[in-house]
Amino acid sequence: MKDKKIEKTIKNELVKPGFDLSIDYAEIGLDTFLDNEAIKEFPIVKSIIGGVKGIMAVRDIFSAKKLITFFKEFHSGSLSAEKRFEFLEKLNSDSKYRNSVIEQVTILNERFISIEKSRILSNLLKAHINGKFDWEGFCQLSECLDDIHTRAFGVLEETAKSERPFHLKTYEHEKDGGGVLFSAGLCIIHGNHYSVNAYGQCLYYYGILGDIDFEFPKNETSN
Repeated sequence: MKDKKIEKTIKNELVKPGFDLSIDYAEIGLDTFLDNEAIKEFPIVKSIIGGVKGIMAVRDIFSAKKLITFFKEFHSGSLSAEKRFEFLEKLNSDSKYRNSVIEQVTILNERFISIEKSRILSNLLKAHINGKFDWEGFCQLSECLDDIHTRAFGVLEETAKSERPFHLKTYEHEKDGGGVLFSAGLCIIHGNHYSVNAYGQCLYYYGILGDIDFEFPKNETSN
């Protein structure tokens, strides 16, 4: 019963947020979530936390924080009204697509141990809605995001700003940048250097930067 309630809440939050978008909930402590009566009344919080207490409550509160961060980013205004309308129309008319979206949003946010990944996932969904890649592409990028270590976000930024964008010699990076990217399927290692592939570049521009209107120059994302 609780899972069905969460699924319904997720769908409703995709349509319209049930909380104040002006607050940075990612910075609010777990105790505040427990003690703040207004926050406890948010539909997304009520559907997850319910009446649980103790260790279970801490886990569920963190899940609520991740989902609120996801939806706050989703409703940030970077997606055009036209694209949002098309997405909501498909969400209402295509049950297979709707179920897949709800499953991805719910399961991945539950798995993440970093709130930052929830924000990035939201940006990837918006980029999908904006036509930058199809649903299969979104699922593949989401899998990469799930696998990647958070310190790889900085590595991607470093490679993007290198003299030859998205290419770096392995010995020039003290943190084994090629290794953390390779383990998530985001780069190709060539001897003593590595190059970030299409997945890594899409994750950087659309997910980390949140530039859902970014256009790759022709052949820029080729492996």
